[in-house]
Amino acid sequence: MLGRYLSVIWVLIFVGCSSKPETCIRPTLVKNNPENMSFITGGKFLMGEAHSFFKDKPLNPIYVSSFYMDKSEVTNAMYKEYLGTKKCNKPPRYIEDPILGQDEYPIVDVSYQDAKGFCKLYGKRLPTEAEWEYAARGKLEMKKFPWGNDENPNYMNYRESGNGWAVSVKSYPPNKYGLYDMSGNVREWVTDTYSKSFYDCKKKVKKGFDMDSFFTAKKDCRQNPLNSVYGQYKVTRGGSWSYSNGYPATVSFRSFDLASYRGKDLGFRCASDIKLDDNIVTQKLKEFETTVMDGINEKVPEGVPTDISSQELGNTFNGKFDPSKLGNMEVNK
Repeated sequence: MLGRYLSVIWVLIFVGCSSKPETCIRPTLVKNNPENMSFITGGKFLMGEAHSFFKDKPLNPIYVSSFYMDKSEVTNAMYKEYLGTKKCNKPPRYIEDPILGQDEYPIVDVSYQDAKGFCKLYGKRLPTEAEWEYAARGKLEMKKFPWGNDENPNYMNYRESGNGWAVSVKSYPPNKYGLYDMSGNVREWVTDTYSKSFYDCKKKVKKGFDMDSFFTAKKDCRQNPLNSVYGQYKVTRGGSWSYSNGYPATVSFRSFDLASYRGKDLGFRCASDIKLDDNIVTQKLKEFETTVMDGINEKVPEGVPTDISSQELGNTFNGKFDPSKLGNMEVNK
């Protein structure tokens, strides 16, 4: 009899915590539009670092399709609104702190699942590790930071900046994709399970590096790679305010934590897929790709998704190429 009562109580608790509120709104601070998200034009890039003694080598060419990414790290204000849509969410530490809980400070002390749940509510997701690095580089190949190769406290919040903690998002200049704090401020969860060798697609090449030769190999880890296997350690990216001079907050540096870990220098931002449900939009994109490929005399290797190549970044279609205004091209909801 006692067991039956306990079972009933457990069911009531479970239902009470898992059911959504009758009016589960999507707060205005987390909108899927160009004000909050940047369109990242897909293409090829060199991922990793050739000479690093950290976890970000070897250097590998990777192909990433187009996607959207939040311009800034998720803020306390955004997360407070998110908490208001759920009955059983536990507020993270510091969110009510008079200083650290300020609205425009990045949310910290959130686990991988916390971050994933936040993005999911708004029809978004965590970025993949490859997407994150591609976006962080901001169209700059073979550079350590979104602005170049030199550590600079005027461009990122790390220990030498002297702030002693995270600062408001957008306090430092954005990269060429309009993304803020891709180096420094707080580290960011990405969706991949950590594996030291996941991006090490071993393939012998002839003397003389030829990036395009890699794309003739049918390797999943070369095209939109995602380490989705189950694992307790998840990748974090970007470095943070606690990183000292010489300890990299570079765009290639990989770190990892237990998925359950909540750190005072660890936050996140969301990404989203592109939804193409309009034949006219699809045709315009194909025309753009054809124009660009003819102009640079490059053929997309067989087996590679026919997306927009990194080599035509900065090119235009009919004067100005703005994917966010092409018919029904929008954030996938």
